[in-house]
Amino acid sequence: MAKQLTILVWGFIYGEVIGYISAALSGGTFSPLYSGVFSMIVGFVLVNALDHFIKAPAKKDHE
Repeated sequence: MAKQLTILVWGFIYGEVIGYISAALSGGTFSPLYSGVFSMIVGFVLVNALDHFIKAPAKKDHE
């Protein structure tokens, strides 16, 4: 549960920063709520999809 909350919080923070910079560079309007929530959803889906496909390596017993 803590991993999921961390993903959502950092997704929101990165979304705000990237959204602000891209709006300033393109001359568009900046919507803080949209950019934050959109990044949270995308980050959540991507991390969980990668976690599903990438498994931790099996531990080997050393003699």
